[in-house]
Amino acid sequence: MAGCGEPAAEASASVDPYASESQSLDEGVANERRIIVYQTTSLQLYTVDKKGKDVLLAQRSGVPMVSPDGRQVAYAKLPDTWNAGDPVEHAELHVFDSKSGKSERLTRGHDDAEPIWTPDGRNLLFQSTRRTGMASLWKVRVGGNGLEQVTNEGLVRNAAGYIPNPVSSTEAQWAPTERRIIVYSTTSLTNGDVRVIDFDRQLDVEKSYSLGQGYSPRWTEQGTVVFSQNNGGQVTFVEVSVD
Repeated sequence: MAGCGEPAAEASASVDPYASESQSLDEGVANERRIIVYQTTSLQLYTVDKKGKDVLLAQRSGVPMVSPDGRQVAYAKLPDTWNAGDPVEHAELHVFDSKSGKSERLTRGHDDAEPIWTPDGRNLLFQSTRRTGMASLWKVRVGGNGLEQVTNEGLVRNAAGYIPNPVSSTEAQWAPTERRIIVYSTTSLTNGDVRVIDFDRQLDVEKSYSLGQGYSPRWTEQGTVVFSQNNGGQVTFVEVSVD
């Protein structure tokens, strides 16, 4: 599904963008590998094409996530009538390709949101509740094939083996190594569960466990995880090794 064009002057005249993201690689091919996307305060999602023209991708969207190579952006397309604060009952995953200038729909008919690119850029993890009634992570290949549930299959909440979702895709980070490990928190501003999920090559869960209570976890160059912890109003920092 291709985005429809909007003049840059008209886009900026209505609302000011509050978030933008760009990424470039390898100086020799930077022009081919740069993508710029931004959301307005009304959650319209735009990209800027090679001629500097604003292109509307969605009237309402979740946070756009740029692919590791900087050529594509994944986003959850919400109903045009959705407003911030409303429950997400309907959302479909799309991927915009800067080379073709088109968006492709990957999922439909559920509440698919919060996409996370895998390090190789071939797959997306995302959150859905309505598919099974259980908040879970799912995976889908770019192109829309290989849709499978990743966490909490056949479980009820708080059952043994239950894995809570990240509070958002922006709170999840892959390990800075070849290992497929993701760290995230279940809250963003106060103590929640800081968790690790270790995946195999097929993105099936090998193990998952908690690192403790806290928020805003980040990997270090040494492969440890540092996160904040609120103790009686005093913020401390905790560093944990990951097996």
